[in-house]
Amino acid sequence: MHFVINIVATIILLFFILAGWQKGFMLSLLGVVRVILAYGMAFLMGRYAGAWLGAAAHRPRIVTIPVVAGLTFVVITFFFHVLMSNMRDEQKHKEEKEDYHHPWYSSLGGSAINLGIGLFSMIFLFWLGDLFLVGMAGTSIPGAEKSAFGRFARRVVYESTYLVAKRGGRESQAAATARVVSNPAQGLQHLESVIRADSVQHLLTDKQFADDLLSGDADRIADNLALRQLFNDKQTLAELRELGVVWEGDKKSELCRRLSQFGANENIQASIERLKEKQLLSTDKITLLIRDPDFDVIIGELLK
Repeated sequence: MHFVINIVATIILLFFILAGWQKGFMLSLLGVVRVILAYGMAFLMGRYAGAWLGAAAHRPRIVTIPVVAGLTFVVITFFFHVLMSNMRDEQKHKEEKEDYHHPWYSSLGGSAINLGIGLFSMIFLFWLGDLFLVGMAGTSIPGAEKSAFGRFARRVVYESTYLVAKRGGRESQAAATARVVSNPAQGLQHLESVIRADSVQHLLTDKQFADDLLSGDADRIADNLALRQLFNDKQTLAELRELGVVWEGDKKSELCRRLSQFGANENIQASIERLKEKQLLSTDKITLLIRDPDFDVIIGELLK
């Protein structure tokens, strides 16, 4: 399957290069405007309209955000396609009537611009597809790990996310966030490992910890025996670092303070109770868990 991804990516990029050569510099420049507007609006619509739709329809944002972003991208791209097709028809008519042809440097510039547009578009759509498949089926695009284009696309997404997330000396957290964003399936594996851990299962089933957490008292949370077991579970803590939940140099007191804020949040309290009632806090129901609206509420509150 990875050969198919590489071949399709190569064919599409060649198409963009040839199309840029035919369009010339000015039409290709208009294509840049199309890409900036399409991706900018897709990002904004996905982030705000997609999040709103998920909350209003009680659907997980891991599904609604990429769907809304993808539809926005398609609509704007189609509009510019129609506009640019009309411009190309006028240009072709001019060439036939006046025997006009693009200078070679205009065609070369058009190819270079179009190559950049095509590469950026393919990376974005590859990431959206990867995210959607993980949200729906719990797996990434088949062959993505071995394909040269898949690895390249994930690296670009990783570097971009890291650049945006890096702040306040928390480079390790930014790197973990970038890994999860660029490879959602890998993030899902880390989440499965965390929930599967004995220390976490003990924590989830310990009534005393539930009472301590919901109290919102950091000192009371720090004294909980089940939580102490988790702090001694180095492997699970490493998995939590991979998810960006904790990071290097994090102190136990700071973690307990954040847990107290977590436990005092009424939306999170209600969502946790509903997840327990639906019996979704188990390793064999991870895919259902990440698609559940109550899990999405918890993530949304944590990211505020």
